[in-house]
Amino acid sequence: MTMPSRHAWFSSCLLASLPWLAGCADGDAPVAVEAPPFVFRSLELEQKSSTGQKEWSLSSPEARYELNRRLVRARRPVGLLFRNGKPSFRIQSDLAQVINDGEKILLEGNVKLQQLTGSKLLIQGDRLRWRPDQGVLTMEQRPRASDQESRISASEAELQQTTNELTLTGIVQLDRWSTSDRNARPDSSLRSGKAQWNLDTGLLNAKGPILGQRRDKEGTVLEQLEGQSLEGNTLKGEITVQAPVILRIPREKGVLRAKATTWVFRDQIIRSAKPFKADLDRTTIRGESFRADLGQSYVDVNGACEIRQPGEALKAERCRWNWSNEAVLAEGKVELRRDENDQVTRATRLEGTVGKEGRISFTAPGSKVQSEVRIPTEGPEGTPEARPQPNPVSF
Repeated sequence: MTMPSRHAWFSSCLLASLPWLAGCADGDAPVAVEAPPFVFRSLELEQKSSTGQKEWSLSSPEARYELNRRLVRARRPVGLLFRNGKPSFRIQSDLAQVINDGEKILLEGNVKLQQLTGSKLLIQGDRLRWRPDQGVLTMEQRPRASDQESRISASEAELQQTTNELTLTGIVQLDRWSTSDRNARPDSSLRSGKAQWNLDTGLLNAKGPILGQRRDKEGTVLEQLEGQSLEGNTLKGEITVQAPVILRIPREKGVLRAKATTWVFRDQIIRSAKPFKADLDRTTIRGESFRADLGQSYVDVNGACEIRQPGEALKAERCRWNWSNEAVLAEGKVELRRDENDQVTRATRLEGTVGKEGRISFTAPGSKVQSEVRIPTEGPEGTPEARPQPNPVSF
């Protein structure tokens, strides 16, 4: 025995709910051009796969069926999407049209797709086109998906029912809040091009250009992250922006250029294990890696920290710059070289402060340092001659 097609099964199921159609028409009677629609006080529809598992169901307290057009118009429909025989999404809207006995379904007005498992994501929009046979649901007007911490929006969103893969097209924007007040400005936002997001695994990939911003309560940009593309995992709460990457700190006129950089947005941490370069007015900072804590307003430079500015250069094993109080700290085999008198200062720790035009002034309060100075003298013919100080000066 062969199974009927899905649409044939759907049609027979629908007609079975019309008991007054059980009688047969007279063969000599004229055929009506347009049959009047049938009105249902309640409607229950469902579709199963060839293996007998439920794929979706739809109910409505009021519906009309146009027999000639094989079209159902339903009010306040509520349905379920099934995956592997288990409910995965609840779906509802103001209106629904079931076309060609379930070949296509159009939902309009306050459309909601509520995920029933995992992160319980809520997908909303104004119009949804649904092709049950293909397992594809396309939100066309104002699509947005939100959870307790964030909201992602795009021009169009397409959900693959079998894989829970959400494809977002147009300008894709991710907004995050530290509070539950969605009327407040988001603390941070991220823009990208076309993105693919797996709702089960949290894997996210997006094309560029990438633009991430963190703002204060007044909306002023505190930091801005730019890159070419991104990949990450929303369940882990982090994304990696691909090179070339630029981190801007507008208030301090700071610009950091790096390779692949990871943004841990739940903790507001930006880090990279690759070499980078940062410019602060007339000062340049380099290092093998960095970790910026945006909430505490400081960046740690780990491995081969180098700070250069007019007339002097500093090297150390690690450095820290706090852009909220302009403090700079260098630790581990610190060596500060000044062009003036060829002065070399060595210490285990030096502290500094960023002054005018981004220049850093270093001191060593409470620490033992060693300094070497070359004092120019006149030679036999009156020409300057550099003579090293016989013994280093310690203080």
